[in-house]
Amino acid sequence: DLHQGDRVASKELSLESRAAIEEAVGLAIHSGGSITFCCALNVSAQTATLIEKDHQNLLRTVEDVAAEMLDLIVADVTSKGVTADKAVRIGPPDEQLSKLALEGRYDIVVVGTRSRNRATRTLFGSTAQKLIRTAPCAVWIVKPEEVREIREICVATDMSEAGRPALAEAIAIARALDAKLFVVHAIDIAELSYLLMAGVSADEIVAARQRMIDEAQSTLQLQLAATDYRTLPHGVKVEMVEGAPDEAIPKFVVDNEIDILVMGTQGRSGLSRLVMG
Repeated sequence: DLHQGDRVASKELSLESRAAIEEAVGLAIHSGGSITFCCALNVSAQTATLIEKDHQNLLRTVEDVAAEMLDLIVADVTSKGVTADKAVRIGPPDEQLSKLALEGRYDIVVVGTRSRNRATRTLFGSTAQKLIRTAPCAVWIVKPEEVREIREICVATDMSEAGRPALAEAIAIARALDAKLFVVHAIDIAELSYLLMAGVSADEIVAARQRMIDEAQSTLQLQLAATDYRTLPHGVKVEMVEGAPDEAIPKFVVDNEIDILVMGTQGRSGLSRLVMG
């Protein structure tokens, strides 16, 4: 992200972009992979037309500024022994990054994200949130204030089919980074409180709660058994947390000082992709 204030492209990197670059370089060095640094310029249709018509590059456009900045980043990363190149795209960032990831068959997209309040996140969504729905590969979201040594990894699963690849990915990351892995499932028992109104006894509700926990534990153990989690040097700890997932999981992350949260997405389409999940 090269924009600064009202400038579509500048030569000043934001903290979010710096953090994403640092994380991506670390991943590439560790895995022996290569990086493509992409800037998607979300400009007006008029600006995009002017850039497209400037075939002889007579004008200095935001595309030129972005390309120059990416060249500097590529040169710096290349000097560290990482293979890197650049791509400048015109259009909404989430759309362009998803298309590029599909065209280049990339393994992972790394993006920085700003701190937003809950209302803003829900109403408008960030590029990162849109990417986790549209990208054809894994999305690594970096918060600049939280770049640190990775020791604890948490994979949150609802035990659906989408949770299986997330579990496998988390195990692979934990092994690669020599980190401890937590497997967390949130059980929302709020619905059980309504049974009291229906005349169900407190003892029966307690028993129902325990059945939910036991069934979840059993399902998670079966899913783990289908992986190679036993090869992890620091093992796996399965945790059941109570409450709505969007509240219980962040609390678990904070309480246990988790460094990376891995989650699967259902890959919804259309309107449900935007307002659900």
